[in-house]
Amino acid sequence: DPLNTTVFVGGLSPLISEETLRTFFAPFGAIHYVNVPPGKSCGFVQYVRKSDAERAIEALGGFSIGGSKVRLSWGRSE
Repeated sequence: DPLNTTVFVGGLSPLISEETLRTFFAPFGAIHYVNVPPGKSCGFVQYVRKSDAERAIEALGGFSIGGSKVRLSWGRSE
């Protein structure tokens, strides 16, 4: 989807906050929102631009955040 700018972050530690997640993803570009649903081991980071989301997926896939290796893929666009 050329309009999708949402990154799905799987395998997150339940201790990771939205603010912590934002600090890892912010260097790649302007973020529209970050969401970590309560009780789920995942999160969503929506960028303003698709190219920023692509760079984040390439750079952070398999990266360790809070002691867990995260899986990144495209989230659902709204």
